[in-house]
Formats: sequence, structure tokens, C-alpha cells
Amino acid sequence: MGSFRPDPNILKKHPNAITQQQIEEKSRFVGTLLGAAAGEALGAPHEFRSASELRNPPREITGGGIWAAGEPTDDIELMLALLRSLVSRRRLDIDDVAENYLKWFSTNPKDVGALTRAALENLRAGEPAAQSGAIAWEDTGRKSAGNGSVMCCAPIGLLHVRSLDTIAEDAAAASRITHYDPRCVGSCVAVTTAIAHLVRGEGDEAVERAASAGGAICDDVRAAIERGAARSPADLHVDGEDRGYVLRTVELAFSALAGASDFEEGVLAVVSRGGDTDTNACVAGGLLGARFGKSRIPERWISKLKAAPELTALAEQLYRLL
Repeated sequence: MGSFRPDPNILKKHPNAITQQQIEEKSRFVGTLLGAAAGEALGAPHEFRSASELRNPPREITGGGIWAAGEPTDDIELMLALLRSLVSRRRLDIDDVAENYLKWFSTNPKDVGALTRAALENLRAGEPAAQSGAIAWEDTGRKSAGNGSVMCCAPIGLLHVRSLDTIAEDAAAASRITHYDPRCVGSCVAVTTAIAHLVRGEGDEAVERAASAGGAICDDVRAAIERGAARSPADLHVDGEDRGYVLRTVELAFSALAGASDFEEGVLAVVSRGGDTDTNACVAGGLLGARFGKSRIPERWISKLKAAPELTALAEQLYRLL
């Protein structure tokens, strides 16, 4: 079910009428993807720098969007691969998603996380999509919980804007292609749940619902969201040796979501904390885009995103399929 009911009298007189609520919902829908891309692009040039080095981070996107210093990053590339599959199949098909991931991997990208690379190598060796991430995780001694799946899971939230019935199952299945650890799976469930509620216009309950959904998979995810929502980004330390840890990314993203008064403020606050700046800002940007909508993302940022035309087109196709 949708998040609102248009006035039936208006629809009787004008059956093709579009309400203001529908316009705003679509803006939040498209804004989720453009927000993630804008966050990634702003953060990419500053990846792995410390917070002390980024007290006054640049306020403009450089490098043309999803390209930092001329090299493509995996955050938006993997998100696009997932999104293309959802639009083509009209549902989550993990085998098709895995095939799209492998197409990207075959281009020999340089910016690939260790766990993602291991899982994709498993896929290339013939392991099924439902097992590739589990095998990679086992090979780490069940210790690795990187942020490589939460950074690209936003399209799952959009797929379930009309119905939340199977969002947790889909988010979990998508994460497990590359990241099997319960902290990664729970984080994807939480972020996608928050995005679905935000796009539906249910912002007041998005954080609580996300914490509950993610916490059903892993208590640590619930704790990270609750900590983040209760603190400002400036109070969080995310630039240490565990800067790629999924719960650091989730805590910071929900801190920005809970406290930002606008999109730009929230993303800049995340980038200023240093660490894995492109992924942290990608996840936060997706949440903030779902909250504020495309119209609140600076146009000067959107205009620099090389991925913007395809992200927008795919978002509109997916929206029509709902």
C-alpha cells in the first residue's frame, strides 16, 4: 500500500491528476539514489583521511561524479548493477544481480573491497550467489564485517516502498551475495527499511523501524543505530583502523539522518569525520536523499554526477513498476 490516498473527488474529475504528495514522494524516491551518488562523489577524494585533516572539507564535488582521481569507485557501480537487475526482473533475482556484479568485476576495477573481491572471485569460480559471500566470510574466520553491501543496498528499499512484507528477506539475500556477516546483513535490512519509510513520508518512525528491523538480525546493529541517532556526527570517531567497519558507517549515517536540517549539512558533516568517506557519505546521502528529496540536493552537485542520468532514468522506471 502507498503512503497516502489521493482525494477521490479530484481523481474522478481529473483521472490523470498528480497530487503534491505524489510529486514529493517521487522526489524522495529519485533523491535516494542521487543523494547516495552525491555523497559518494563528495567523499571519494578524501577517503581515509583523518577528521583533523577535514575540519573544513571542500563543499564542492570534483572529479565528475562517481569518478575520483579518474578511477571509478565500487559504491555506485554496484548500486547501479543491483538497480539494473531490479528494473529488468521487477523483483530481486540474486542470480541476475550476481551476474551483473560479475560483468562489472570483469572490467578489472581497482577500487574493490577485500571481502567483495573474495565473494566475486567465488562467483567467478562457479559458486552459487547464495553461497559466495558465506564462503568468503568463512575464509576470514567469520570476523570480517565490512561496509561493502550496505553501501549499495538502497535500491532494495525503493523496491519495497509500496509493501514492506519481504523487504528484510530481500535486503538480507542481496547482502549475502558478498557480505554474509550478521552485522552486514542487519545493516542492509536497517538501511533499506529506513529508506522505504522515508520515501513513504513516514520520517518520524524511520529510525525506530530501522533499528527494530536490523536488530532482529543482529543486536549490534540496533545498538549502532540508537547510538548514532542520539549523537551528532561531530561526536563520532570513524577514522581509525576499523574505518571500513559496517557499524561505523551505519552509526554515522543515522547520526546524520537524525540531526541534519538539510541534505548538504548532513553529508558535509559525515565527510568531515574522515575515514571511509566515500562509503560513509554514500550511505548517509541515500538516507538524507530519501528524507529531503531530489529538490533539496544542491543542483551544482547533481550536475557533476556522471551517473545521474542513468540513476534518474532507472529510478523513474522502477517507480512506475511499483
